Amino acid sequence: MKAPFYIISDNHFMMKSDNSEKKRRKRLFSVLDKIKKEGKGTLLIGGDFFDFWFETNEVIPNGYKNLIEKLGNLQKYNIDIHYIAGNHDYWDFGYLKEKANINFYKNDLVFHLNNKKILITHGDGLLKSDYNYRLMKKIIRSTLFIKLFKKIPPQLSFKMANKLSKSSSNYNHNDKYIDTIMRDIVNYAKYKWSTGIDIVLVGHYHQQKIVNHENKYLIFLGDWLDKFTITKLSYNEIWQGNWKEFLELT
Repeated sequence: MKAPFYIISDNHFMMKSDNSEKKRRKRLFSVLDKIKKEGKGTLLIGGDFFDFWFETNEVIPNGYKNLIEKLGNLQKYNIDIHYIAGNHDYWDFGYLKEKANINFYKNDLVFHLNNKKILITHGDGLLKSDYNYRLMKKIIRSTLFIKLFKKIPPQLSFKMANKLSKSSSNYNHNDKYIDTIMRDIVNYAKYKWSTGIDIVLVGHYHQQKIVNHENKYLIFLGDWLDKFTITKLSYNEIWQGNWKEFLELT
């Protein structure tokens, strides 16, 4: 994996194509165009790029064609893509690799930069009180569940999966619980730091923040619902801002 690293997370692009959705995609495309001009580096997606993704042998969710094409086009400009599964888009079984050469990971990803060890995780289920969600997560990601789910007609199964993936959203994404989120995720980062990780990147909670502790970092990756967050890791700096600020970077 080559630097610089451009990181986005929790875009939650919808299958529908209303004016709001078109505006959000246009902003992403402008970011991708700037990355292409750089001509080097890696795009990291921290999960939930799609608000819903579950593919079968016969069908994939519709409405995402231009997104997948834009991502695939990055390869022509020496930009690799690494995609960590989220709770909305865990169920990729090879389509994204085939169509856009996207490296898709079911679990966390560790990589290195400047002798720093970096971990990126989607982060769902990390809160101590998320007992029910962690149980459900094991069930809906199991081989048996996936096999059974594929047998359900897509018009019904897609609606069911979308509801399941949002089961903890109100809790995890609500700023009302920011104190709980910060406490539990900082404790998670401290544990990872103790194992040799230098930088922890976390999505899912839709928070945008960089925590610096004794030259170790916890970076919340924001979202693309209202923050439009970009995080950039290069050899000499950690930068985070919104899409417009990113376009203005020299």
